[in-house]
Amino acid sequence: MHTPYDVRQMKTVFHPAAETLTTALPPIAPDPAFERLLAQSGTWCYSVDFRTGRFRYVSPGIQRMLGYDRAAWQFGGMDSFFRSVHPEDRECLRKIHHEILRLLRKYPVDQRCGLTFVFTCRVYTVDGRVVQLSHQLVFPELDAAGDPLTGFTVVADITALKTPITCLLHVKQGTARGEEPCHTLVFPYEETVNFSARELEVLRLLVAGLRSEDIARQLYISYNTVCTHRKNLLRKAGVKGTVELVGYARGLGLVG
Repeated sequence: MHTPYDVRQMKTVFHPAAETLTTALPPIAPDPAFERLLAQSGTWCYSVDFRTGRFRYVSPGIQRMLGYDRAAWQFGGMDSFFRSVHPEDRECLRKIHHEILRLLRKYPVDQRCGLTFVFTCRVYTVDGRVVQLSHQLVFPELDAAGDPLTGFTVVADITALKTPITCLLHVKQGTARGEEPCHTLVFPYEETVNFSARELEVLRLLVAGLRSEDIARQLYISYNTVCTHRKNLLRKAGVKGTVELVGYARGLGLVG
C-alpha cells in the first residue's frame, strides 16, 4: 500500500542539485492585460519551484476553471493542488511524475527544455464536482545536472471529451518542423499501457485506413515489422481487433 502521493514525495522526484537550493527564484509577474486574456481563454497556468514545492505563479484562470481563490491557492503551494486531485488518480500521478523524469533524462541536456509533457488527471472543483484536466508541462529552467528546477504548466478542462481513460502521459519534442510525438503512456485501472513512437505512427496510419503493406512502404520498414507492431498495439491496449483498437485510440484522444 502506497502512502498517498503528496507534495513532499513530489519534491523527492524533482529534486534540484544541492548548489541551487540557496538561490531564491523570484515570482513571475505577467502583464495584467495578458492575465485578463488568460482568464478569458478559460485556461489556467501555473509555475512551480521544485526546490520548495511552492508556486512562482498562478493565473487567475484557476477561479474560472475550478472555483478556487487564486491568492489562497498560491499561498497553499502544491499542497493546494494535491488536495484537489481525485484519490483514485494520485497513484497514477506518482507514476507520471517518475516517468516524466525518467524520459527527460534520456535526452541530451540541451534538448530537455524543448520537451512538452502532456498528462491528464481528475480533480475536484471548489463545489465538489469532478473534472478531468489536461496539463501541458515544460521545464524552462534546469539545474546543474540537467534536472528540472522549475516547471510551467498550461491547464485545460477536457471533461467534455469524455475520454475513457483517466490518466495519460504524452511526450512531444519541439523540432524545426514543429512538435513531434515521442512517447505515450496510458494508466488504466492501475496498469500502464506503453505505446512507442513507432507504434503510434503505425496506429495513426491504421486509423487512416492504410493496409499493412502500405504502412510498410510509407515508413520504410518491412511488412513483418508492421505486423509485429500491430500485434503489440493489440496486446498493450487489451483489445482483439483493429476496429476495437481504433475505437480505443480515439477514445484516448491519440488519433482524430
